[in-house]
Amino acid sequence: MNKNDLNRLYLAFLKENGDRNKAKKEKAYLYSDLKHYGIPAPKKRAFLKQFKKDLLNLKKSEALEWVEYFWNKPSFEQKSLALHVLNLHKEKLDISDMPLIEKLMRSSRGWAFLDNLIIPVMPVILEKNKNAYKYLEKWINDPDFWVRRSALLAQIIFFRKGDGGDKKLFFKLAKSQFDETWIDEVYKDTLQRKRARFFIRKAIGWSLREMSHKDPESAFIFLKEHKKEMSGLSFRDGSRKLPGELQRKLAY
Repeated sequence: MNKNDLNRLYLAFLKENGDRNKAKKEKAYLYSDLKHYGIPAPKKRAFLKQFKKDLLNLKKSEALEWVEYFWNKPSFEQKSLALHVLNLHKEKLDISDMPLIEKLMRSSRGWAFLDNLIIPVMPVILEKNKNAYKYLEKWINDPDFWVRRSALLAQIIFFRKGDGGDKKLFFKLAKSQFDETWIDEVYKDTLQRKRARFFIRKAIGWSLREMSHKDPESAFIFLKEHKKEMSGLSFRDGSRKLPGELQRKLAY
């Protein structure tokens, strides 16, 4: 099987199983300008499962070719397939693949792609080469709020597992986003300003929440020190999984 054959079979599957109403709702929910077929997740997983062995047998260079091939297709589902292939081969990735990762990140234009790219893939690369952390320091100053969100979420798997990552760097990146004046300077559209604030604030809170499971003390100290500086959303999300005793201490 080659990528053209899989694309042909996948398109036939999408057309046969698509749900127009679901596609319309999904497109609106994601603020997407892509073609959506509206496929239930279980059906999509079942379809892709039958090709998992073939996809896993691809060499790294072949897999990355397939990623770019499907990423350049017009529908949400085809681009999702690109990330599916990438994740199957994520353990083969290293810092030399960052140009591709950045390309995918900057063209994701939303959390549905971005989070499924950055969250599983970046820890693999960061663990192999500490120089990759420089990308996070660069991304956090980008005028695109999705790129800044990527910098904040890149280590969330480390925090979730309680192993690896650079908490000191994350705290530095998070603190740099408390000042949101850049959003008004970059975005003139009211909706985009609102979305920028929400997704940055949410990323900070989410990362702290994951950290609080394995290292509640570090999350608590950061929340306590910066309670008055961070948004209510970041604070609430970041603190809600802390042990009760630490939550009570935050109230004072």
